[in-house]
Amino acid sequence: MRLVKKMQADTITAILAYERLDGKNKALLEGAARDADVGRYSIIAMDPVHEIAIHGTRFVMDGVERTVTDPLLELDRLIRTESGAESVLPFEAGAIGYVGYDTIALYEDLGEMPIETRDGLADSHFMLYESFLIMDHQAEEIMLVQDNCYTGRAESEMERAMMLMREQLVTPNEWELRDVMVAPMEYASNTTKSEYMALVERAKAHIRDGDFFQIVLSQRLEAKFTGDAFDYYRKLRLLNPSPYLFFVDFGETKLIGSSPESLVSVTGDVVVTNPIAGTRRRGETKQEDERLADELLHDEKELAEHRMLVDLGRNDIGKVAVTGTVRVPVYLTIERYRFLMHLVSVVEGQLKPGLTAMDALKSVLPAGTVSGAPKIRAMERIYEWENVKRGPYAGAVGYLTHRGDCDFALAIRTMVLHNGTAYVQAGAGVVYDSDPESEYLETLQKAKALLEVGK
Repeated sequence: MRLVKKMQADTITAILAYERLDGKNKALLEGAARDADVGRYSIIAMDPVHEIAIHGTRFVMDGVERTVTDPLLELDRLIRTESGAESVLPFEAGAIGYVGYDTIALYEDLGEMPIETRDGLADSHFMLYESFLIMDHQAEEIMLVQDNCYTGRAESEMERAMMLMREQLVTPNEWELRDVMVAPMEYASNTTKSEYMALVERAKAHIRDGDFFQIVLSQRLEAKFTGDAFDYYRKLRLLNPSPYLFFVDFGETKLIGSSPESLVSVTGDVVVTNPIAGTRRRGETKQEDERLADELLHDEKELAEHRMLVDLGRNDIGKVAVTGTVRVPVYLTIERYRFLMHLVSVVEGQLKPGLTAMDALKSVLPAGTVSGAPKIRAMERIYEWENVKRGPYAGAVGYLTHRGDCDFALAIRTMVLHNGTAYVQAGAGVVYDSDPESEYLETLQKAKALLEVGK
């Protein structure tokens, strides 16, 4: 059963709604449209009915641990309560969270996995929600939603929860009068510039020897975090609006991100992925911006890398799509964001009967844009050379609904707050003619959106 009530929202923003709602473990999903600072919908979910943390094959649900052979399959069975039904809302009851990069090691032999140095950080982490709201910025209305697909709770209980949500939304609080305070953070990297550049040279030697064609090498920066995490998100979304903006509060772990790239989405039987590869900084003037865009569109190295990753995307979608349905409706276009511009394409197909959104997610994880090509060989070398688990970075963050739809962003331009420490990771694609210093600087440029929030 689902209850939906609408209310006028011309004076309520997503930020205001998030702060006024007094729920636990809230998650906020937003997105900036390409021609605006905010997309049509914002989603706020609260008071999860279940929490699932995956550590290797350990499946921990609401604190109760068991060992399973396929944790993502187990998660999928738990989330989906209906299939084939047409969705009438842009989001429905379901799970919000992340599938980490390292989860793929459960399904592919990548050699010895590095040890996770961040104590207690899950490989994948989700919360299942029945209480949420959807803000329609175009219609200037809020849809308050209560469902019981997981708990079977009584309609009277759902009505009370709905009334409480509405009361909180229309009641001002002291928070609205305070200033946003974000303190600068001093980051330290897990590698030096010279070490990273030496790794690029090593990768180029392997490319010349035919080991792989391309590899994405990253560095991880960390700093002590003492401020308010939601204040940090508020400032990030203003400084760097992106198609995927998110703040997910698991408690001791929080994910804060501004990702430009969709990893995979499934709506009905349509599966879509969004390769992004090829990067330039934004120009200081309109003329410089146009010059840099033209330079990017004619850079043979960037074009070759992008075409390779589009081919990977076609291959990934082809694993789960009906034969003959894979196509590329958008190819090699420029998308601009606050600090960077990217080359972007879109690959889509029709999901095979009997397969699910989780199958689609497995087929694309991790994206070639954060691993390399051939994907498995590049991932083997990444574990060998980076020597740390990537965690949420380069994985997927988003949602799966109880009806079987999903929308996951690639977990880049993402900060992981865990036990009082902030982690930011960024990578650069290395090919045969890469310049080591340029690749190193690209990793810092990509991290800039997150590193400069406190300045």
